[in-house]
Amino acid sequence: MHVLKAQDFPRRPQEIPVEENGATQTQDKGRPRTEEPQAWDEPYPSPISDRISWVFALIVSIRLMYWKTGDPSHDRTQPPTRLTRLAYFRYASATVISSYLIVDTAAFYNLHDPYFAHPNMAIDTPIPHPARDTPTVLTLLRVLPPRLVRSASIGAHAYGLISLGGSFPTIFVIFLNKLGLIPDVWSPQNWPIFFGPFSAVVNRGLRGLWGTWWHQTVRYLGSMPGRSLSHRLGFSPGSVMDYALRATSAFILSGVIHTGLVPPEPSFATLPTWKIKLHIAAFFWVQIPAFGIEMLMLRVARRTFPNASRIFWVKLVVVGWVCGWLCLTIPVLAVALKELGYWRTYPLPLSLWQGLSGRGWWPWAEF
Repeated sequence: MHVLKAQDFPRRPQEIPVEENGATQTQDKGRPRTEEPQAWDEPYPSPISDRISWVFALIVSIRLMYWKTGDPSHDRTQPPTRLTRLAYFRYASATVISSYLIVDTAAFYNLHDPYFAHPNMAIDTPIPHPARDTPTVLTLLRVLPPRLVRSASIGAHAYGLISLGGSFPTIFVIFLNKLGLIPDVWSPQNWPIFFGPFSAVVNRGLRGLWGTWWHQTVRYLGSMPGRSLSHRLGFSPGSVMDYALRATSAFILSGVIHTGLVPPEPSFATLPTWKIKLHIAAFFWVQIPAFGIEMLMLRVARRTFPNASRIFWVKLVVVGWVCGWLCLTIPVLAVALKELGYWRTYPLPLSLWQGLSGRGWWPWAEF
């Protein structure tokens, strides 16, 4: 394993070598949104003092940014593409606003659906008739399947909170970097974007959802045991068996890691602690066979339709498959979240939806 040492990036338009008429020229990008770092490999150092710094840097590098591991799928993305501070500020600000609205929307719906307040209520229980003070927009959701509405709300809630937590603090960090209080390599404009493009879900289904769009915080660390086992068994990198072992390792360890969300004695739980942990872990573990099902369907589709990935209705089928699978598996996770009381408190101090509905703009005012 090697660490990439990156020096400060040049504050000027990036010049990129391009081939034109057999000659190599440079293309001025004008006002670039990205800049490429100058980096070099630094192998495992010999002096013990340098080794300590090297090892501690590795321990805190959860996403292995600026590290080469020997895994081509990871190493080809290193060092990560750099955004300018202004470009990152715009991105982070837009993400914070959109994530805040997503969380507010999901939390506002959860506040009016008794499913989220009653641990023993099944997810397929019909959405009850609205009360007089229920906003009209929520009453319209009664025409949709309850499982779809509630699963979508849970998924949106999780995405919004994670995206908000991954973006909001970084806005302050880039100002510290601008003031010279932290080095460039610690500043978030030099890190990979927390969530990938949603188009990966449309194009690659669950593999695109978990492997590209969703945050990749523990992807490489979780897949390392699978990669090591694949290497020992002699499977070539990128083969089906290599991919299967990596995905299995990543989801098994991810399930175990997420059980840490459960405290020793949950305050509102009606189930034993071990059952709550099992529900959380099971949500991740059941994604493993879904990858196999998806790859089998992909193989059949490619044989039937050579250009399947470009056909619009095939993309609709992919999106439908993803929604159907999540509607089947999210309720497993929902049991644990209800037991932990995740929806007993409004997650935001300021609510646009509650304010517009006349319930008050400050949900935390009663505290």
